Amino acid sequence: MRGRELLPRVLIGICEILPRVDVRTAYSMYYYRYFLLWVVVVGLVLKFSYVVYFTQRSWSRCIAMDMAMNAASSLVNLIAVPVAFLVWALPSIALNRVFGVDADDPVNWVAMLLIVALISAVSEASVLHFGFKQRLGQKGFWLLYVANAICSGTAACGMGFYMAAHPPIE
Repeated sequence: MRGRELLPRVLIGICEILPRVDVRTAYSMYYYRYFLLWVVVVGLVLKFSYVVYFTQRSWSRCIAMDMAMNAASSLVNLIAVPVAFLVWALPSIALNRVFGVDADDPVNWVAMLLIVALISAVSEASVLHFGFKQRLGQKGFWLLYVANAICSGTAACGMGFYMAAHPPIE
């Protein structure tokens, strides 16, 4: 029973930490399908081209690798955002005091997106390594990180544009 209560408590705690962020507008039922479509298409195409270039395997094998990588990344991203917030919490407090910016400054959001991209890159590299016996090397891993950063940036821009067009009602 306790394990089932832990995740909702953590998520509610994070929502209480970010009181001025209303993410309900970003997940409106009418917008969610279009937002999800662009993010998924960008992710699949970008990572498929990455897999084709770095693995040099058959098309069917590359499609399977791409689907497995994206499935693992999607599952890990359920906890990646709260983890990124917790990882960035202390450095952001120090940097905000030093540079005189507040917690809503874009620097904080970009840093969190880069941490989420790193977590996604690690999960996808693990899928390639353990699931398909494919070693990436340092260059391959950092290019995978850049691909994930582009995907995270696409998702953030989509949510940002929607929230700018449909501000939360107070």
